[in-house]
Amino acid sequence: MPTRNLLLLFILFFSFVACDNQLAFSDYRSFTKGWENTDTLEYSFEAPDTVNPYHLFFNTRVNQDYEFNNLFLIAYIQFPNGMQIGDTLEYEMAYPDGELMGEGFGSVKESKLWYKSGVTFSEEGTYTVKINQVMRKFGKVEALDTLKGIMDFGIHIETIPKQEN
Repeated sequence: MPTRNLLLLFILFFSFVACDNQLAFSDYRSFTKGWENTDTLEYSFEAPDTVNPYHLFFNTRVNQDYEFNNLFLIAYIQFPNGMQIGDTLEYEMAYPDGELMGEGFGSVKESKLWYKSGVTFSEEGTYTVKINQVMRKFGKVEALDTLKGIMDFGIHIETIPKQEN
């Protein structure tokens, strides 16, 4: 029994030491049957501060049901004053041979995708990031009803290490 407690204590200690101290905000949405084209993901957060710059990332977890080499998104960031900036984004998700990019073993891969670099939240208050997937089959005009293979999609806001400033 003491060995089991010692192992649990070691795991907890290592988890705290290994935590990412650069993370200012993180939130995820999970999908059971895929990301429907009518699902707008929305992440709201308070400005961490109004002086320091931050990097914004999207994080995905996909499985082998993801049948595309890329991912097209439309993302908006809304400022506390109501102003909004939109971006159409494309990310590579697989190699030319179809193997999924990202970290992980087996059929599930996690990818950290750049969204914005060096962002200063100059206004105090609540910021909101909204994201839609806008994937289409090759040669088709209409959007996919459901983007299969997406298990989780999230946003990370990280402080920029001092050597990057």
